[in-house]
Amino acid sequence: MSKITETPKPSEKPFVFFDLGETIVDLKDTIRVLARLVADQYPTGALWASDLAKSWFLELARSLPRKETEPFETQEQVGTRVLTRLLRDRGIPAEAVEAGRLLRRAWDEWQAHARLCEGVTKEWLVEIRRLSAGIAAVTDGDREDVGRLMEETGLEPYFDFVTTSEEVRAYKPNPKVYQAAMDRMNAPAHRSLFVSDSPLDLVGAAAVGMGCAWLSRVAGEEQEAVPRGTVRLRRPSDLNRVLLQFVGLRRFVQP
Repeated sequence: MSKITETPKPSEKPFVFFDLGETIVDLKDTIRVLARLVADQYPTGALWASDLAKSWFLELARSLPRKETEPFETQEQVGTRVLTRLLRDRGIPAEAVEAGRLLRRAWDEWQAHARLCEGVTKEWLVEIRRLSAGIAAVTDGDREDVGRLMEETGLEPYFDFVTTSEEVRAYKPNPKVYQAAMDRMNAPAHRSLFVSDSPLDLVGAAAVGMGCAWLSRVAGEEQEAVPRGTVRLRRPSDLNRVLLQFVGLRRFVQP
């Protein structure tokens, strides 16, 4: 077996591509913020605001047009439509404009106080940068919102590029999202690793030949749900060893 060096040369280092939501940035606080704003705005909202916010969070992800045959919509458009329907289901005759304003307030407030996921720190990102040829984010989101989030969280200096679904006009796992991200980094697929908490994200990465790392924080999740050869990470710090091993082995293996 080739020796694994602790100081890899730049030409030997892998490129790392991160999903943002629930991999780097905690999204669940959006539920709490939206629930509070709904309860404040509607007289009966306190009775069902929490359930509505949870439903919105889940249905937004399910409603994004992920198939290539579906026309593209921004995340704000989809989120507004979902929120409008959920409000109407609870007897609130909300129009899309009203729901859109409410959603905008929720996103703005959440972004201003967004937290990083457990185990993700600026110091860790510095170390990942040292071990890699470059770091990028690939995320389902609108360009302005993602840019604001990167700025508010202080993440912007740690990433070389951020590729959003709005820029590519497609959502993960569409392969062209990942290909666009690699093209921006001039990163060959065999030296590229995509890291995500979502097995669905990894399907698209594998389709373009990228290595896959599943950040599986929940005990009991099945390995069969992810593409063959996927590296499983229990915590972000496991990624450090994966990157070091790549230098000697020229492939991504279990830490």
